[in-house]
Amino acid sequence: MVAPAQSQTVSLYRFAINQDSLKGAPDFSFLNHTLTAADRVFTKNGHFYTVGADLQANTNDDQRVRFFGISLTFGANFPDPDNGDAERIAKRLRRLGINLVRLHHMDSVQDPPDQLSNANGTLTTGPYPTFNDLSLRRLRSFLDALKNEGIYVDLNLHVGYLFRPTVDQVPSLPNGMPDQSKPLQIFYPRMVTLQQQYAQGLIERLQLKNDPVLAMVEISNESSVVSAWQWGQLDPVLVGDYRTALQNQWNAWLRAHYTSTNALAGAWGPSTPDGPNLLSGNWQVELHDSAWAILELITTDGLQTAHLSNVQGGGWLFLKQTGFTMTAGHRYAWTFQARAALAGAATANVPVSVMRDNSPWDGYQTSPYSITLTNQWQSFTILADAAFDILVNPPSQADGGRVMMDLESVNADVWVRGAKLVEAGEHGLLAGETIERGNVSLPGPADNPTAARLADYVRFLTSVDQNYDNTLRDAVRAGTDPLAPTTGTQIGYGGLSIFDSQDGLDYQDNHFYIDHPDFPGIAWDPWDWRIHNQAAVDDTWSGFLDMAWGREAGRPYTVSEYNQPWPNTHGAEIDPSLAVFASFQDWDAIMHFDYAGDRNWDGPIPNAFDANGDWTKFPVMGQSAWIFRTYAVRPSTARLSVPVSADQRLQATIHSESPMAWVTSRMLVPKEAALTREVELAKDSMNSLPNDATHAVNAPYVSDTAELTFNPTKKLLLVNAPMAAGVIGTIGAGNTQRSGPIDVELASTARGFASVLVTALDHKPIGHSGSLLVSVPGYSLRSLPAPGEQPPATGTAKPQNLVNYRGDPTWWTVDPANSDPSWGSWVRQVPPSGNMDSGYPPTYMERVECWVTLRTEATAITVTALDGAGSAMGTLPASEIQKADGGYRIHLQGNGQPLSPWYQLTASGVPLTPIEKVIDERQSRPNRNSNKTRSRN
Repeated sequence: MVAPAQSQTVSLYRFAINQDSLKGAPDFSFLNHTLTAADRVFTKNGHFYTVGADLQANTNDDQRVRFFGISLTFGANFPDPDNGDAERIAKRLRRLGINLVRLHHMDSVQDPPDQLSNANGTLTTGPYPTFNDLSLRRLRSFLDALKNEGIYVDLNLHVGYLFRPTVDQVPSLPNGMPDQSKPLQIFYPRMVTLQQQYAQGLIERLQLKNDPVLAMVEISNESSVVSAWQWGQLDPVLVGDYRTALQNQWNAWLRAHYTSTNALAGAWGPSTPDGPNLLSGNWQVELHDSAWAILELITTDGLQTAHLSNVQGGGWLFLKQTGFTMTAGHRYAWTFQARAALAGAATANVPVSVMRDNSPWDGYQTSPYSITLTNQWQSFTILADAAFDILVNPPSQADGGRVMMDLESVNADVWVRGAKLVEAGEHGLLAGETIERGNVSLPGPADNPTAARLADYVRFLTSVDQNYDNTLRDAVRAGTDPLAPTTGTQIGYGGLSIFDSQDGLDYQDNHFYIDHPDFPGIAWDPWDWRIHNQAAVDDTWSGFLDMAWGREAGRPYTVSEYNQPWPNTHGAEIDPSLAVFASFQDWDAIMHFDYAGDRNWDGPIPNAFDANGDWTKFPVMGQSAWIFRTYAVRPSTARLSVPVSADQRLQATIHSESPMAWVTSRMLVPKEAALTREVELAKDSMNSLPNDATHAVNAPYVSDTAELTFNPTKKLLLVNAPMAAGVIGTIGAGNTQRSGPIDVELASTARGFASVLVTALDHKPIGHSGSLLVSVPGYSLRSLPAPGEQPPATGTAKPQNLVNYRGDPTWWTVDPANSDPSWGSWVRQVPPSGNMDSGYPPTYMERVECWVTLRTEATAITVTALDGAGSAMGTLPASEIQKADGGYRIHLQGNGQPLSPWYQLTASGVPLTPIEKVIDERQSRPNRNSNKTRSRN
């Protein structure tokens, strides 16, 4: 990976974008038109369409539509119409080529009745759902403004609402409600009923029935019962009435599928006992880098206990036991109790592993992969399927197996007791359980159910998700119309089970991030976070591939969240890279997360997720929207459709395999096939896997259209389409890279990474275009105040650079020097990070000095640097534009030039294309019937 450059080694310049005055070449408003009844969206032939002039779906005038969208979160969904913000923000988004806004986190904050003007959400603090009508009036005005600018909305229902037991009359839990109530809101009857009321009330108050502004609806963000079970998050909340409710549903499902208890017992098979404990009780602590802890063995409540004190992070901190054997093909259960000396309701996420205690340090698939510690004793069971033998003493396996907890992020005393590792016996129908009594228990984490019992349980959990989705779907359609495209949750939250649970819905959705911020301490602590500063290629575009293999054949496919959050120094790549890849894969919508999370419209600086203020992403966003929405990068001409049966979906769900993992490990299809052709998973297809599906795909990976090249060795993505060309990745300082009609050469002063994109503004091939937009954005930095200055005084501001997180060279954060650490409730004297969410202007941008060679038939070109409003800020002198290699070699961001991330190229003397010649000839012919026409008139 490319390390982030510091201001003393890379040249920076100040830059800001004037969104309200943006015009000219970077203004992509022309892509939109005011929405009318003819623009009502529905699904057809696996894509989104509009109904057309006849206002009827599934007729000859239906028009396919793609969406390039962006999210708004929390209070940003409710701009004030009285001061013109609703219209202003809608126009801003239109200029970026955006035609869809995802209305997200509207239910997460509730306004008190005496503070409704806060307008932070759709709800008040009254019993759910009590609506904040002021917020909804604002949102309705915003919908009208968006509709006028040709922008649809994606309505999100349950995202962050946390049910309150006393207020909402639902059962409480000993350790409090789980975050965002997930997954209780999916199966607890009263919560489902209240969500129906919320959906119907929201749609009615927003007057969305038959409104063309509504493009799609998401029922529940990032939540399913299946994924909660896969990740060990379901059983901890199955307490009291919640366990009773789900167990009653489980027994009803069993009665519907089996005629008698005997039939059930026969189907599930007999039980077998657990094996002996394989652990010796010899706990060890393993410390890396600056991590520290003291281990002592004590006894608590009669159980041997490992106590870690003086726990300090700063590197891997492993609590482990070793020295046991395991046999391939067998299942093992690791059980223990644990707690940490955490304050109040604080929690700590702890990765856990059952693995080999020597190189290659590989492990077994475990469920769950991590646990959450609190200050209360909790019982945990980790199941591990042995994929290979682990032996003790042979030279290659000297230390046998290892059970391990990584306590790096806890930073508090930890106690672990009663640890056992056993070969798990299988459990069928337990003694005394009958269908007639309805007392068949839910398989818990300490169980190792027989294969048949486990399969039934996963089928049942999938049906629970399906019942929830269909119930909320019906509420949505009753309030809108049967055409309203609706999805449940994202593919990553249940994997292939989603193909079944969402069978009655209209489209499938997914999320991914490159280098999402990590929080070693408290989740979302803005003063304690870190990133790896990865580029997409550092993981061989695996995020892109994971999304591609989650696509279900025959349904529209969307990615409603993606980003490469600031301060990642490769962030300029994410929008154009995904736009060209998604267009090649022929997806239906991609949505950048996000535009803003509050209504601070005019004081933006870079922060983790917001595009408002992240000037690195702005210069390429309009071009990315244009590429995706106009098919400037063509869809693949050859589709690889991989059939997936009901049993394969079930097994993938049981083993917590993502669609991509299932394709590569079970079907032996190389994941990189998605870099060369369109891919999809065909549910219950009778077709066999194509003969060439498992053939090796060799790098560099070239798309079947020849418009995209993915080169993992050179760490480059090349775009070579008729009207779009780009070089994105690690070009290397002083090196040149060709992509179709352009060459990009970085100056020796450059960092080595660049995202250079050239698009034709007149819809002509680049070599024949008379007007082009060239973008060369660098990474962005905020300002760091001098000691005692907040904000920085004029003339003393300097960039707030990236620094290693606590000195670890594999992690990065922004410099906390001279920051005020008293933001919010997180108070510390020396924070490890600068504030992720807030800081000081002005914004600095990395200078990417380069030469772009444009091969064109023009006789002359003019290159104009554009300011933050898209206006000319200076024309490059002739000395910076040289004839070369069938075109012109242009020096950008050189010394003495006006520095800008975007340029307009105007070409003159460009000969007509063959098609233009024919059109010109026809238009120039005299009309032989003109006299007759005049005489008739």
